[in-house]
This record gives sequence, structure tokens and C-alpha cells, in this order.
Amino acid sequence: MRIALFTSTHLRHKYIAAQLKAQLNLVVVITEEKSKKIEDSSAYNTEDQHLLDTHFKDRTAAEEQFFGTFKQFPNDTPHVSLAFGTINSEQTLRYLEEYKVDYILLFGTSIIKPIILEKFPNKVINLHLGLSPYYKGSGTNFFPIVNNEFECIGATIHIATVKVDAGGILHQLRLEELYKEDTIHSIGNRLIKKAGVLYPKIVKDFLESKIVPILQEDTKLSKEYRIKDFTPEAIRKAHNVLANRGIVLYLEQAHLHKTNKPIITASYE
Repeated sequence: MRIALFTSTHLRHKYIAAQLKAQLNLVVVITEEKSKKIEDSSAYNTEDQHLLDTHFKDRTAAEEQFFGTFKQFPNDTPHVSLAFGTINSEQTLRYLEEYKVDYILLFGTSIIKPIILEKFPNKVINLHLGLSPYYKGSGTNFFPIVNNEFECIGATIHIATVKVDAGGILHQLRLEELYKEDTIHSIGNRLIKKAGVLYPKIVKDFLESKIVPILQEDTKLSKEYRIKDFTPEAIRKAHNVLANRGIVLYLEQAHLHKTNKPIITASYE
């Protein structure tokens, strides 16, 4: 199968591309620039500006620590660069046709719309950094920290649908390795590192018809966040949870928390 990756341009995205390339027939990488809106601190007071700016500086430093060896996308794979907000376009469809793409894999792009999904029904697979249906939308491994729900930190590999993060699940990973000295960024990057190892294997098994997608069930426990919800106050709350032994207290009763939030592991035929 000829596979395209839709992703963005940070080190974490290049890491995922490298993992996929090593195991799958990745024929083109199509990147979309990230929106700068989430990093814009101009609307806040000086204290909040400093908090927000420091958060993103720390994220960059942590990403360098985890993925600093992945400076480029795979050298032998064509790379198409798109501006933010342009991935859902006729131009993108022309690229997919040019490279004779059979399946599309997603990691860290804008929401993919019907113009793409309808051309590739059940052939678009997303690595969602969050556990659906408990956390959907944006910041889905940040807001579980804000809400002191460490059992909801994980990743979901699922079929992409028009409804955000709601498609059939191929596999889920819950981050088990949590340490009292962890930060927001060490948690996030450790999860990406583990998910990157798992993603190509799950996709390969799905393409070989070994995995049956499991439909997501509605739950009253579901939460959905958007970029507008990511504020200095949310960052402050996350820091407070970590500073007040949130991880230690979670680990003391982790089995109970996980029982209340079950996840889906690959269902093989």
C-alpha cells in the first residue's frame, strides 16, 4: 500500500515520520504549518505573558531532548509543504493523485474535512494524542493534567471521520510510565515516543486485515477542548496539580482510576 503522511514540521512530527518510514511504504510527507494563534500572548498581562511564553520555550527544549536527532524528514521521501489552513484543498488531492496514494496517516494536522475523507473512505487513520472518547479536540494530554485525571493520558489510533476523534478505534495506549518529577512536557514527549513505536505496527496489522476497528461508545465522561481553552490559567492549574503531588497520589490508586476509564486494545481477527 502506498501511504501519505499528513503532519506538521516540529521535531515530534519528524520523529513520527521516521518511525512510519521504517516499517511502511511511505511515498510522500505532506506538512501543514502550525497555527501561531495558540502561542500568541499579546492579549494577556505581563505575568500571564511570561507564563505562556515560558511554557512554549520549555516545550521546545523538552522536544529537543527527546527528538533532537530527528532534524529532517526521511531523505528519500518526497516532502510537500503547505501553509496553515490549506491542507483541505484540491491542491492536496492533486498531490495524492500524483503519488498514487492508497492510505493517509495523520499526526498533528488541522481537522481533515470531507474533501479528503470522501475520496479516501475508511482509508484515513489518525494518531490522536489523547484517549477517546474521554478527551477529544485540542490539548488532550494537557487537560487531563489540569483536571487531575492522569489515567486519561494516552493515545488513540483510529479511523478518521467527519466527527472529530470519533472514528472506529484500532488501538489505544495509556501512558503507564509516570514519575513524581515529571513535567507537562516530559509526560507529553514520553507518550509521543511510545506512540511512535506503536503507530506503524498497528497500521501494518490493519492493512493486513488483522485488526477490526471498534466503534466508540458515547459516555458522559467525555470532554472536548479547543485552542481557546488553552490559557495561562489552565497552565497554572496544571502546574499546581503536579506541584501538589498529583502524580504520586494518582499512582497510589492507579488501578481504580484505570478501571473507571477502560481503553480499547487491538482486536485481532
